[in-house]
Amino acid sequence: MLNIKFPALYCPFDSGINPDADAAGQHSLEWARFWNLVTDESALQRLQAIKFSSLVARTYPNAPLPALEIISDYFLWLFIFDDQFEKAGINGKIERLEAEHARLVEILNGAELKEVDTLAALTLGDIRDRLHQLGAMPDLMVRFAQNMENYLQGVRWEAVNLYQGVMPDLATYRKIRAFTSGIYAYCDLLQIVDRIALPPEIIEDGRVKRLELTTNNVMAWSNDIFSVKKEIAEGKTHNLVLVLQHEYHIPLQEALDRAAEMHDVQVRTFIELSAQLPSFGAEIDAHLQRYLSGLRSWMRGHLDWYMETGRYHSKESTPLS
Repeated sequence: MLNIKFPALYCPFDSGINPDADAAGQHSLEWARFWNLVTDESALQRLQAIKFSSLVARTYPNAPLPALEIISDYFLWLFIFDDQFEKAGINGKIERLEAEHARLVEILNGAELKEVDTLAALTLGDIRDRLHQLGAMPDLMVRFAQNMENYLQGVRWEAVNLYQGVMPDLATYRKIRAFTSGIYAYCDLLQIVDRIALPPEIIEDGRVKRLELTTNNVMAWSNDIFSVKKEIAEGKTHNLVLVLQHEYHIPLQEALDRAAEMHDVQVRTFIELSAQLPSFGAEIDAHLQRYLSGLRSWMRGHLDWYMETGRYHSKESTPLS
């Protein structure tokens, strides 16, 4: 058994939880049964142990129930298929994975569903249609599709490395981890469900993009910190702690402590950058502050969820039946 001590992570933001957490979670379990995403009781129990509904409720504390149900279904989709994509890549089925990922992106960009589509494609298509029904702006759906494409490319990159036994260097890992985390797509969903309207020039503003990157780093690196034991047990190497250990030839505990320091620096950077933003006009400022509040909820809620989930305390993942 690994004898390591997890350091406390700095995150001075308020905790919150959506009052519709249980209702959204129950909806998603029924959605999963409807689509035959889970077909046995043990798979259902592992999903419940993940406490995905708590993650949804903590990271989207202000979303109304109809929107929260869609987000909850998307989280469940990711929990199930992210593991399946990883297994396919590790088993060397990269070409098949590329074809499936290309189809998923086509669907997000508006392609009609077909009877021959995979279950991953059909269920993602259902989520897409309901986001449109919710009133998602076309530009946000385009950005969501692009960020999902980047995430899927990152998943394949990681899968190829694992298949070939490649340990990335720190600079490369930091760059790609921003995509494999999937956080940018979550940011798009935050704007959709909270009806945050930011003009393209604000979204593309370097200061706003850096705030999104620091948020991404905070969540990706905290994930790596809390999942390191599980990933070591599973023989995985794509983890900030393990990359630091390999690059600097240091003990695991020291690498863990360095990862925590890197995480804390990013939280402080987010706070500093938020305080330095100029005014873009009263209306835009109001929407931007709501967006930043949502990012803070993501960082805090993500951390709170780790304290209660069973996802990183077991070698089992939820299988797709």
